[in-house]
Amino acid sequence: MFKNLKWKLILLLSIVSTITLITGFVAALKVSSRPPKEIINTETEKPKSEELDQNYYNILVLGDSLAKGTGDEKGLGFSGYFSDYWKTKISKEIKINNLAINGDVSTGLVSVVQEPQTLANIKGSDMIFISIGGNELSKLRNIDIISSTIKIKDIEDTYLTNLKSIFNVIRTNNPSAMVIFIGLYNPFGNALTSDKVSILNEWNFQSQQLVSLDSNALFIPTYDLFKYNAENYLAPDNFHPNSTGYESISGRIVEALKNYKQ
Repeated sequence: MFKNLKWKLILLLSIVSTITLITGFVAALKVSSRPPKEIINTETEKPKSEELDQNYYNILVLGDSLAKGTGDEKGLGFSGYFSDYWKTKISKEIKINNLAINGDVSTGLVSVVQEPQTLANIKGSDMIFISIGGNELSKLRNIDIISSTIKIKDIEDTYLTNLKSIFNVIRTNNPSAMVIFIGLYNPFGNALTSDKVSILNEWNFQSQQLVSLDSNALFIPTYDLFKYNAENYLAPDNFHPNSTGYESISGRIVEALKNYKQ
């Protein structure tokens, strides 16, 4: 009797083991036959550069705080006052894309114009304003040209090399836009000695020569505007223009574009 019970128990264990083995095999087949799980890319995609709407007349503003309009109590800057006039001359609505950065210098602008979104703006712009160099020249006020280890000529050479690079990027991406370069002025009055004023004028002259090589670009002188009107044209910080000063720069641009044909 015990012998029969033993064999029945062995037989039952064999059946259970066989069922377990078969079940595991079937499950393994199901797993191996499933389609591979979709791999989700967790890396953040780089934002695409947005193209400008060509239904607008697009004005791009590049450069420093002067380009940004810092100091203007009305918040327009020269580009804002200019667009108020320009909209009477064109059929499209004007859109200003201001990418200027407070405190920027020419080396910084070289980097800015190579950014994807800036390049997209350059390609779609009808007119491009540039104001750069004021922050580099502002250092002149506190430099003793004779004893200083800082070589002004090296700073100027770097500045002009940067301007060439900026114009090259612009023209590579947009051969037809009108480029308007704003010249430098002296916000320090008599506090800037005559030898330093000569350096400022040399920078303006060299910049104008460079801009003149581009047949569709204009250099807008501002030195004389502020030389005789600094008290009325400067903001309380005695560095940036106020609204009257920006309007004056805008008026000079309008005068220069009087014979410009779209």
